[in-house]
Amino acid sequence: MVPAAAFAAAPRMHSGGTLGLRHDEVPAILQRGERVLSRREAREYDAPRRDRDPAPVVNISIQTRDAESFRQSRTQVAADISRAVAMGRRGM
Repeated sequence: MVPAAAFAAAPRMHSGGTLGLRHDEVPAILQRGERVLSRREAREYDAPRRDRDPAPVVNISIQTRDAESFRQSRTQVAADISRAVAMGRRGM
């Protein structure tokens, strides 16, 4: 905490900097281990995750005795795949 009076005589830089800072720069005090992101890095960080990470490729192998047995179970197979995809989206 700093008393408000500490800023009473501080220079006002609203229209541009003159103390070695440009109008769009701000000073910062960081702790060891903290990092500052560039504007590009900040944009990428704020971008939705789907824009940063490509969609994963999922291969599914199904073994069946014959085509007819697969046809009979395809509704169940589709439901199982849908459930697995939903769990993957939730990170489970």
